[in-house]
Amino acid sequence: MIKLLFQKFGKINTSVLFLCILFCVLELVGHRHGETSIEDFLFFPAFFGFISCIVIFKLGVSLRAFLMKDEDYYDK
Repeated sequence: MIKLLFQKFGKINTSVLFLCILFCVLELVGHRHGETSIEDFLFFPAFFGFISCIVIFKLGVSLRAFLMKDEDYYDK
């Protein structure tokens, strides 16, 4: 099965996949001590990182549409 994963996804993607699985297992086993009560929810760092990534991406797309110049901007 691991050989099939290496062939299909590549070594780097498979390694990242195994790290994600390992961190999910460690999340279930260990106990984090958050500074606020919301940080103690299960998989909070993963959800927060995912939502933050989406917000940053959407903000970048909207800034690109707002700040982008025409192709011949410097030729004028």
